[in-house]
Amino acid sequence: MAKGGWSLAAALGGAFLSAPANASCVVTNETGYAFVVESGNSPNQKVGAHATTTIEAGKIEGKSAEGKTIAGSCKDGASLVVIEKNGVPLLMPKPKKK
Repeated sequence: MAKGGWSLAAALGGAFLSAPANASCVVTNETGYAFVVESGNSPNQKVGAHATTTIEAGKIEGKSAEGKTIAGSCKDGASLVVIEKNGVPLLMPKPKKK
């Protein structure tokens, strides 16, 4: 009985140790548009209007229900911001506070 328990524990422990960690970046949306974005290998990630969320790092493509689009990329640990300039949403690196 104990022998089988150790085998199961070893198998499960190995599965957890071999799972890759997901890289992520933080996106702050300062616009009134909610976007559905695809980044890294993860589709259908939601970035709400006037909200901050975490998405998978990588190439980013997003679209709002109104047809507005954003695109760009982020590396693990990066912080981005979505702002609107002349009616166009822009995905930019978040300025660092001084």
